[in-house]
Amino acid sequence: MYLIAIIDDDAKEAAVLAGQVRRSMDKRNEAYILKEYRDGLDFIRSAEDYDIVFMDIRMDKLDGIETARVLRKVNRDTLLIFVTHMAQFALKGYEVEALDFIIKPTDQFSIDFMLTKALRRIENRAGVALALKTADGVVKVRSNEVYYVEIFNHDLIYHTTQGDFRVRGQLSDVARRLADHHFILCNRSYLVNLLHVTSVNSEYLTVNGVQLPVSRSHRKEIERRFINYLGANV
Repeated sequence: MYLIAIIDDDAKEAAVLAGQVRRSMDKRNEAYILKEYRDGLDFIRSAEDYDIVFMDIRMDKLDGIETARVLRKVNRDTLLIFVTHMAQFALKGYEVEALDFIIKPTDQFSIDFMLTKALRRIENRAGVALALKTADGVVKVRSNEVYYVEIFNHDLIYHTTQGDFRVRGQLSDVARRLADHHFILCNRSYLVNLLHVTSVNSEYLTVNGVQLPVSRSHRKEIERRFINYLGANV
């Protein structure tokens, strides 16, 4: 379920945008709730944690940039898309980590494109779903909840935000499946999620407070991937 907000003091323009958003989400068969606000103050007072926000920049009571600054103090994950008649105002959106901007009048193609971009970003944050077959049954874990996976006595142990889970399997198979989700081998025994790595040096990397040894053959690749990951996710 996605929570989507539209903040615009022009009721007619907001209605057009809302219709375009609904058509785009309905085509995807995605569950969503869409709410409209006529000014930034009402939006901030709502205290809802929205996934995606379409926000006009020029509004009377509290403009879009100031509204976004207030939002960012309490929520850095909401994806902001500014909607404006003037591109020069939209450029200020990057100061508040906006995903992008759309020039009014909005059209269906632009909304479809922007929602594809936003939903892909949300999906990448959550990662893929993993079904772990443990001795006690099947446990569902998202890949971004995994700190690292290790080999232990011919089994795999998934160290996750939900706890540790022991399953049968091959680390090489897991590495192939998660290669596009920021996982990397630091040696033959550990597959690490770069999302949770806090530091890397020539001997080990630190993930969730645990130091894991880095093999010499993997060292340069780990440093390169870690730097690239940080650069893409600041």
